[in-house]
Amino acid sequence: MTLRIFGLAENANNSWKLNFYSLVKLSIPLGIAQLISIGIITSDIWVMGRLGSLDLAAGGLAIRYYQPFYFFALGMLVVISSLTSQALGADDIKTTRRVFRQGILVAIIFGFMLALPVISGVWLLPKLGQDQELVSHASSFLIISAFSLPLMFLFLVMRFFSAAYSKPHVQLIGALIALLFNIIGNEILTFGFLWIPSLGLNGIAISTAVCFLMGTISMGLIIGLKSPFKDIQPFRRLWVMDWKITKKILKVGSPNGVMVMSETGMFAVASIMMGVFGTAALAATAISTQLAGICFMIPLSIAQASSILIGRAAGSQDTKKVASLSIISIALGIGVTSLMSFLIFIFHMPLIDIFLRRDDPLHETVTNFAIPFLLITAIFQIVDGLQAITAAILRGINDTAIPALIGFICFWGGGLFVGYLLAFRAGVGPNGIWWGLACGLTLASLILTMRCFWFLSKMNTNNRVELG
Repeated sequence: MTLRIFGLAENANNSWKLNFYSLVKLSIPLGIAQLISIGIITSDIWVMGRLGSLDLAAGGLAIRYYQPFYFFALGMLVVISSLTSQALGADDIKTTRRVFRQGILVAIIFGFMLALPVISGVWLLPKLGQDQELVSHASSFLIISAFSLPLMFLFLVMRFFSAAYSKPHVQLIGALIALLFNIIGNEILTFGFLWIPSLGLNGIAISTAVCFLMGTISMGLIIGLKSPFKDIQPFRRLWVMDWKITKKILKVGSPNGVMVMSETGMFAVASIMMGVFGTAALAATAISTQLAGICFMIPLSIAQASSILIGRAAGSQDTKKVASLSIISIALGIGVTSLMSFLIFIFHMPLIDIFLRRDDPLHETVTNFAIPFLLITAIFQIVDGLQAITAAILRGINDTAIPALIGFICFWGGGLFVGYLLAFRAGVGPNGIWWGLACGLTLASLILTMRCFWFLSKMNTNNRVELG
């Protein structure tokens, strides 16, 4: 029945097999690259835990504060993949080159623009009720991280552009090089080596900046020197502005950036709300959100792959392929997130212990907070993955404005507000904040899924992909 609705009855088995293979083939290396990329922050959190609970809480607070700005840029720049895919599908080499060129310029400009609100966290966080000692301890880390944003955003541009060619090995190499530099840099700069003094949290921030620089350079060299990327002369006249393409990136990307920022902002504000309950609760939040982020990389890779493949199919007006890829992506996402939920339920204790020293005075308290946080995290894995995949499907055809509004309302209204009521009004405490997060993600996944199937039905009726 579903196949007939979306025009997939003819040669359904063959097209499904081919599209499933294409999606999995692209998702796996993208997923590995995503896990390596989040491994950069995970290694930072791990080193913070080795320094102690104070450093873990302070560093975790700083990361949660600047991450919404980072993820706004990620959400905005990820449309480079879909716009490049659409240009490649239409065999438009000129637009392909210009999307890459303007993506670089947008990344640099927004990197410096967003550094200012990140630095303002030094005085803003205490006004939001955060412990002054924690904020003071994290202030230098936050400032260094702010000036690292342009490097982070350039790293994203290289990743998303190369992925649009269905060549995920480029970002895989870049992410691996970045991770290796970060791991080595963390050890040397955080704890000291030979004549290099121990820099603590600041060493972690400097190491992260260097690793993104090296990852960007490595991917840039591949794009500039290897086919098929070099065939379009990607760095030709790099300084020339193309306002039409820039406007397209901002028009399609900004709403998507708002949506991604809304979700990560929900987690960031949840961390700030958690700060009211003390250092142990904040440290447990840092552990739980990082583990949730690691698990999220799996459905996110499916989402990114589906957006790329759907963008390519939309550019060539292949409606049947758009429909089948959409349904396969949703089904595959539900399958893998169900597995992730099961694994978190089974292994939540060993996962917590990875980030804590046994001799830490707050070990038991942090663990007691983290256990229910992780169990709730396991519950919302499926809906979290589903909302990411359906949003990516819509992004593949440039539908980002309405999904952004849906995300903002669900994450901040259904998520943070419900969490606030449960934690501070209903007396549920810290767990209430996490139940609020689950509520927001569930609402978003339901509404975005309905919008996705509405689009597929409309596309089948019109027999045309309407690009936003």
